[in-house]
Amino acid sequence: MGSEMCIRDSSIASELAIAMQSGKRVLLVGDHKQLPPLYSEPHKKAIARKLGIVTNDSEDLLQSDFERAFESGYGKEAGAKLLTQYRMAEPIGDLVSQCFYKGELVTGNRKIPDIYQNIPNVLKSVVTWLDTSPLGKASHHTESKNNSLTNRVEADEIISLLKEIANNDKFTTALSETVKDGEPVIGVICMYGEQKRHIRKKFNEQTWDDDFKSLVKIDTVDSYQGKENRIIILSITRSCSDLSSGFLRLPNRINVALSRAMDRLVIVGASQMWKGKNANKPLGTVIKYIESQKDQSNYKMLNVKSTQRQGAKR
Repeated sequence: MGSEMCIRDSSIASELAIAMQSGKRVLLVGDHKQLPPLYSEPHKKAIARKLGIVTNDSEDLLQSDFERAFESGYGKEAGAKLLTQYRMAEPIGDLVSQCFYKGELVTGNRKIPDIYQNIPNVLKSVVTWLDTSPLGKASHHTESKNNSLTNRVEADEIISLLKEIANNDKFTTALSETVKDGEPVIGVICMYGEQKRHIRKKFNEQTWDDDFKSLVKIDTVDSYQGKENRIIILSITRSCSDLSSGFLRLPNRINVALSRAMDRLVIVGASQMWKGKNANKPLGTVIKYIESQKDQSNYKMLNVKSTQRQGAKR
């Protein structure tokens, strides 16, 4: 056995304990502001029963061991922060930094492909919030039998945007040349599993060129930690009259979803859902930051009725 060991923060407590016994010096590496280790629902409910905790949302239940160690007195003395990121274009990096890292995260030098000229209107700014609020109640989600959520308006807008990208042969060819064969370049991230299934179904019902189809990945935020795409389209999904925020009140998943984007980030959702009562929630903070940068061309708020797409809907 070696005397030194490096462990990532995605390990659960039992995995950490076993590994840490094998080394004399242990280095924990991770980011507790992103997704913690995943536990099954039965596991979390069993822990809650054992501890006598009553909770309506098991997301609140567990703190990662990495976070506990890093935020401890010892962690504050012995820990170190790596505060330069190289994945995200600077406007995306600045958004993530201000909303989730107290402005400490800075962007290192990274070359962005010179391919974003004649592109769909929604992609012209580096960060765009595509707002479904003008549609009123039509922008609201529906709940499935398994308590997951679907938002049909957001799904329609995302399919329309993908069609518009697919119709731009010059742009899609340039995009495909920035990745290895078979790798996706456009990621559609859904905050809810049912929305992922709905968008995948709609996507598979359309006729796409095989080359373009291989460029698109549609999945949940939980499956996206550690991954990245040049263009990320995020479906917030949750929108309702009572403004209940569900697990979207927690910053970790929002942080992961936004920080998967390399060159372009499009957020699709109802902005009114994250103002007023929810203004201090993570997505409320994101909206406030985007709106505060409205004088910069890198950030834009667009209403779904004013996107002025050409040939997107058929």
